[in-house]
Amino acid sequence: MAQLLDSWDYVVLASTLAVSACIGIYFRFTGDRQKSLEQFLLGGRNMSILPVAISLLATFLSAIAILGVPAEIYLYGLQLSAMLLGLPLGYFLCAFGCLPIYFDLKVSTSYEYLEIRFGKTIRNIAAFLYIIRSIFYTALALHTPSLALNAVTGISTWISVLTLTAVCSFYCSLGGLKAVVWTDVFQTILMFIPLAAIIASGILAIGFRKLLEINTEGGRMIFFNMSFDLTERYTFSNCVLLGAYIMIEFSTTKQAQVQRLLSVGNFKKAQWALFWGMVLVGIFKIFLFFTGMILYGIFHDCDPVQNPEVQLGSADQILPYTILKMFGGILFLPGLCISGIFSGALSSVSSALNTMAVVTVEDFMKPYCKCSQFTSKWMNIIAKLLAIAFGCLSILLIVFVSQFRGIFEAAYVINGIYDGAFIGIYLLAMFTTTGNEHGAVLGFIVGFAFNCWIGFGNYMSEHKIVTLPRSISGCASSATESAYSWQFYQNFTEAPYFDTKYQNITIPDDVDSRYTFPLYKLSSVWMMSCGMAVSFIVGYISSLLLGHWKEYPSINPKCLSPFLRRLYFTSSDIGKAEQKKIRVEVKQKQMMADSSPKIHNFTQL
Repeated sequence: MAQLLDSWDYVVLASTLAVSACIGIYFRFTGDRQKSLEQFLLGGRNMSILPVAISLLATFLSAIAILGVPAEIYLYGLQLSAMLLGLPLGYFLCAFGCLPIYFDLKVSTSYEYLEIRFGKTIRNIAAFLYIIRSIFYTALALHTPSLALNAVTGISTWISVLTLTAVCSFYCSLGGLKAVVWTDVFQTILMFIPLAAIIASGILAIGFRKLLEINTEGGRMIFFNMSFDLTERYTFSNCVLLGAYIMIEFSTTKQAQVQRLLSVGNFKKAQWALFWGMVLVGIFKIFLFFTGMILYGIFHDCDPVQNPEVQLGSADQILPYTILKMFGGILFLPGLCISGIFSGALSSVSSALNTMAVVTVEDFMKPYCKCSQFTSKWMNIIAKLLAIAFGCLSILLIVFVSQFRGIFEAAYVINGIYDGAFIGIYLLAMFTTTGNEHGAVLGFIVGFAFNCWIGFGNYMSEHKIVTLPRSISGCASSATESAYSWQFYQNFTEAPYFDTKYQNITIPDDVDSRYTFPLYKLSSVWMMSCGMAVSFIVGYISSLLLGHWKEYPSINPKCLSPFLRRLYFTSSDIGKAEQKKIRVEVKQKQMMADSSPKIHNFTQL
């Protein structure tokens, strides 16, 4: 079904990539010109609140969300929108209970905190697995927009992937975090264009009231599915929990977001950046939910995935297919819409490349490379080369991520396997005094193994997920065609997409009669939460038992959440810890001056 875009649309796509590259060039040759490692990795810790908040949105909501969320609404209804109720709950916990810890300890990465709280072993495990997870996720983020472009142009997915990787690596390695943040601002604006255009055009064509009626009759207007069946894809409880989970991951464990919050320089600014980031995430999610409603309103009786004359590869291609059908022939608009999808990929990939470079340098090279040649200048150069290398490595893994049934499910599995287990460890570290290093390591191993077992078991069993009913009964209906004849089908009137032989066919729900191990049917949303719970519980019990046999170092009060500090420590205890920290910092500066240009690393206890 591939149809070529207009030549001007390709100009728009090329311009989007060119602007992103130029932003990298600008920050390479202006200001501090990214000469120091701190400037390249943390923007000098003087970034403004608004661009950081927008960058938080762009980092979190990639092309995976732009294509995947509307497809989920199209297939499973609006129950997913309940996640908006969980966002404020997660924000309160993070902004006042977790985020202060990073600023009190003045760390550069979230994994540095784990070393201060527990020890080097858990830091190394966390940092290494984060890099592995990010490489897979970057591969998925690269693969996603290539599906969109292939659906509407027929351009090879590999050409799209190589182009995106080259552009991201270019401006990320040149301009550092500042270039990544400001390209995120530009790309976020573009990400709203396809959603706003589809929503406005769909409502004008269908009518808001009619749109609600169609979605209601199709069973999509679901908000209070109070079922506690863990195998159901979306319920009210797991979606609210998902919203809270997202915010905890958003600002506590995921280095890409933590890095941006640290870049503003102080705690109050970081709180405001996180708040506005949450608001923007909520607004963008609402746009995505409405887009899913529009897609169902248009295709409720002519599903393009099931229609034999169209046969999209998956529901993830419905959005770009709709863009071409709606706006084909309108100057620049299809190109702008596809650019919005590309922008989602650019923001995610550039953030991941920059963050993986940060983690490699801060968590592996600095602590262990004591060679005198590894000055800050050389570290800066190495960080830029690492950003390029990680982009190339991600390309090699695209074959693996392309095997998932849907991009949204793939994102859940890739993120859930890693993040679920580690969120449990961070909660153990921040909200208990019982946790210790060996217990945390054991808890993570069990939680990670549990998520791997469930995630890959679900994938290998090929368990069919029941979707809401879809139909192709109206594909040949002249009434349907005339109802949307405004511009929607003008480029396809000569194509054999609407044939009477498909009239009155309804696609039934997927039915799987094979036996599947019950845990393999677990909803991907619950998989993340279960991994978190397993990791926390095993880590706590293990730490409690090990604490009776082995003596562990005393806890720095600032490693605990402010919610708990006053419960376990007096003001004098906190003051003594601060004085000890100051003495360590003074000693560090003296030794740095005596042995420059060698790089030293001290655990701030």
